[in-house]
Amino acid sequence: MRRRSAGELALAAIVLFVAFVFYLQQPFAPVAASSTAIERGRLVYVAEDCARCHTHDAHPGTEDTINRHQGPDLSQIGARRSALWLKMHLYNPREVSGSSIMPSYAILFRNRRGNDLVAYLASLGASTSPQHIAVEQQWHLPTEVFASASPADGPKLYNRYCATCHNANGRTRLKWQSEFIESPAVLAAAAITVGAMQDPAITKPASARIDHFAQIIKFGIPASDMAGHEHMSDEEIASLSLWLVQNTAQPAHKQ
Repeated sequence: MRRRSAGELALAAIVLFVAFVFYLQQPFAPVAASSTAIERGRLVYVAEDCARCHTHDAHPGTEDTINRHQGPDLSQIGARRSALWLKMHLYNPREVSGSSIMPSYAILFRNRRGNDLVAYLASLGASTSPQHIAVEQQWHLPTEVFASASPADGPKLYNRYCATCHNANGRTRLKWQSEFIESPAVLAAAAITVGAMQDPAITKPASARIDHFAQIIKFGIPASDMAGHEHMSDEEIASLSLWLVQNTAQPAHKQ
């Protein structure tokens, strides 16, 4: 068998590269012209093998989620995340989800595949009854969690999960500012001493503002781009809520 020359190998590599670039510019999959964005998005979901990490109907803690999947179940994602949030997450997961291990899928937005996938994800659970909102509103941080919560951990948690949208120069805020349903509030932090953080009068868990911040952190704000952080522990939510109340002048009812 004749060994190919360096020139032939280089030519073959160029042909493959051109073919790959051409593929990226094409609409995903030869589907019918009458297909909807949701239908096309489902095909993107399958083609990108999203099911390797995500389920649609698994229950947390079951053998399915423990043994086969790393990412969260997406059966209700359309009811818990806005279309813009889903798009931002596909572009840069770690920027909007803190410790996410999901890779970027920004390449999908070089053609319509990205927006089609967003449409499909936004449809999952979107028609679910809003009764879950009432359940969320009744949720409160357990009083005992404040014994181990530490406002001193607030800056680290804030920078990991909040700063990208709620700092005036946050990267996500600046990149997507024209597309937000409502511009995220700028949470202006003021200097505070460690001693003040330990003041029982300040860290009292009965504070209505602490409770309100905690609900927003955990569940987000309905009909907005403010997503919940369901993966955070109660201790982390308490620590971040205490720090926010101590360090911000922004009213808690805003994003």
